[in-house]
Amino acid sequence: MRFERVKAAAEAFTSSIQVLAGQVFPWAGEMRVRHEWSYAWYDYQPDPIQLPATADNTLPAEDAAE
Repeated sequence: MRFERVKAAAEAFTSSIQVLAGQVFPWAGEMRVRHEWSYAWYDYQPDPIQLPATADNTLPAEDAAE
């Protein structure tokens, strides 16, 4: 039960940072989050989380085709 609460809190924190990242780092296209626990019962390398597209982190259509 305790692990599920910690996991839920970490996911909520990750979601909050994802929302803020587009404002604080408009040039970033993705972020990676690594979860580490004091007990190594659960650990993984997550897939990248895509951030909202901005003018600073997205290539124009003509440049992306190259």
